[in-house]
Amino acid sequence: MKPKPHLPYLLVLPALAVLVAVLYPFLTGVWWSFTSYRLNRGAPTFNGGANYLNLFVTGEGLHAIGITLLYAVVVVSVECVLGIGLAMLLNYGPYGSTFRLLIVLPLLLPPVIAALMWKVMLTENGVVNWLLEAVGQPGLLWLNGLDSALWSVMIIDIWIFTPFVVLLAQAGLRSVPQELREASAVDGAGPVRNFFSITLPMLVPVLIVIIAFRGIDSLKMFDIIYTTTKGGPVDATTNLHVLAYLDGIRNMNFGAAMAALVVLWVLCNLLSSVLLRARRTEAGA
Repeated sequence: MKPKPHLPYLLVLPALAVLVAVLYPFLTGVWWSFTSYRLNRGAPTFNGGANYLNLFVTGEGLHAIGITLLYAVVVVSVECVLGIGLAMLLNYGPYGSTFRLLIVLPLLLPPVIAALMWKVMLTENGVVNWLLEAVGQPGLLWLNGLDSALWSVMIIDIWIFTPFVVLLAQAGLRSVPQELREASAVDGAGPVRNFFSITLPMLVPVLIVIIAFRGIDSLKMFDIIYTTTKGGPVDATTNLHVLAYLDGIRNMNFGAAMAALVVLWVLCNLLSSVLLRARRTEAGA
């Protein structure tokens, strides 16, 4: 067969096309983050790091960064604890097969639809306040209170995405050899000791994957927050992603919006790097 010297280059072309399609908008956005680009004021003009300075100096930017980190830490922590607990109940409990379908139902709903459903239930005259008043407790301003809005959105996120953790944790639990659990029980280890000495260490690889997926998704959360509160009240739920939307779409300040998104990209990459290093360390051990 006659050699085709150009064939390798032709095979690489699709990958190069995808690379260009990804890099060009990304690098354009990074360039915009160093400009005072406003959609209604002509071409971008370079302003150094003014957008980043404003983001880290102004209270609005620091508040958005704090909300972003707090949101991610709380929801991922709670989802991991609840998810592993429910996965163990489903795997080792007597009614696992009965409740397995019910637990994963929230994951079947689009996040926007689930958020709208919860928004209706958490109104002042919604079903949640009605249930509280039925047992003698006062209703709350769930999504409209300065102190309760962020925690209410976190509850919605936990309700939607805990089933995702349950599914992955179940797969990890099924990989734990039954012989190890039985041997530890013979040696006198109770359920708690068994969990912390055998089950949890063997779930570390799965936990790293869970934290990676849910951590990055929580850092850049937009749909649930904007659907329920639009970042309010008074910026109480405005994270970096919502701040970028408000700057870029409402105020047409693309430079400030891209600065917020670049910082968000850095946070996601830092989390990914830490988890990948932890995974390599765990695999090497």
